[in-house]
Amino acid sequence: MTQQSQPSPAIATGSPLLDARRYNTVAILLHWTIALLILCQIGLGWYMNEVLPDHTAAQDQAQAIHVSLGLTILLLVLVRIGARLASPPPPQPADLPGWERGLISFTHGLFYVLMLILPLTGWMVISLETDPITLWGIPWPHLPGLGFLAQHKPWRHALKSVHVYWLIWLVFANLALHVAGALKHQFDGHPVLWRMWPGGGKRA
Repeated sequence: MTQQSQPSPAIATGSPLLDARRYNTVAILLHWTIALLILCQIGLGWYMNEVLPDHTAAQDQAQAIHVSLGLTILLLVLVRIGARLASPPPPQPADLPGWERGLISFTHGLFYVLMLILPLTGWMVISLETDPITLWGIPWPHLPGLGFLAQHKPWRHALKSVHVYWLIWLVFANLALHVAGALKHQFDGHPVLWRMWPGGGKRA
């Protein structure tokens, strides 16, 4: 009689092996905080530009919040990069095909680039104005070295177009890839959501 194979034992929540395959608490907290702020920022930007009347007090107030959110995201992304360098992320599942691991690395890398470029280009746009910049009411400096843009109207318009349209569409496209990949792996026998999900979880 052939002996039936037994399923591999589950890894208990909180075990060292499981913890080594999960992102640490700081990375998880920063991931979800930044993700939520970016979604709020995109919605507020659309509301500010497409719904509120131009040059009104309501639009000015929304823009002040938008600027503060953008600068907050920039600071948090810098903290996240520092935390990632100090504590590298867990390795990807070894049984994933090489092209999938490459695509995961690409989308993650592109997210970091976009999370830096979006607030930086926004900071550039508002730095070309003469109005003071504040971070939740605290004075914030204008970005230096932009005199060449201030004197060139077509370049200013191009910068604003890149910030408001092109980069936002890149975020949407990359987010779609990121979510689709996570869901695919979740249901094809390579679950990964538990690695970044708050509160833990376990994988057999």
